[in-house]
Amino acid sequence: MEIYKQTKIAVATSIIALLLLTGFGFVYMENMKAESLKLGREEGFWYVVNKLKDAGLEVNVEQALDGSYNVHFSLPMKGLEFDAKFELHMTVRHLRDGKLLSETYHAMSLTTLGKNWIEGILGDAVGVDVAKYIGSSNSSDAFSAAWSVLPDEITTDGLSRAGGTYVSTGDGTWNVTKSFSVTGTNATKLYGLYYASTGSYLLAAEQQGVGSQKNVGSGDTLEITVQGTVS
Repeated sequence: MEIYKQTKIAVATSIIALLLLTGFGFVYMENMKAESLKLGREEGFWYVVNKLKDAGLEVNVEQALDGSYNVHFSLPMKGLEFDAKFELHMTVRHLRDGKLLSETYHAMSLTTLGKNWIEGILGDAVGVDVAKYIGSSNSSDAFSAAWSVLPDEITTDGLSRAGGTYVSTGDGTWNVTKSFSVTGTNATKLYGLYYASTGSYLLAAEQQGVGSQKNVGSGDTLEITVQGTVS
């Protein structure tokens, strides 16, 4: 029995070392052009998840002062623990007739649902939807971790929630970008990232404030990019 426990611990420790070397990568979320590589990475991810669960790994997410998130892993039975850093930022660009009118860049804040979703990906998920859906609002409400949907989310003028395009920018870093073609007069200053095209599935949000409000008109483009980092 003792040898069996030591074997489980050795396997878990090896997997943890592998995760550290690869920068975690969130391989389940990667949209690779080579389907065989994608499937291989997904299968590898779930193998890691199952082994970590078997070994009793615990996962916690905490927000840092700079807007990033520290993902803490621990293996209580062996006193083993380590951390990874997770960040989400958003860039919003307002264009008219191809000319950039304004651009803002801010850190996003994870909702409680978002934290639990990340924990689920790393530790206990059976099936996970990709976090690529972007929504907007002109609400002045301050961010609340209890949100599961943006207050007064816009559903008109070409600004309805829509899926963005995922691009890997390196090991453990990626962008999700959506260009909204505006069809009416509106304004935005609150933005959110969802893992579903409809429903209450808000993972993170950013209240950019009145000073960063984008007053858009028909024919304008509102380009929103969410930037993710795991380090």
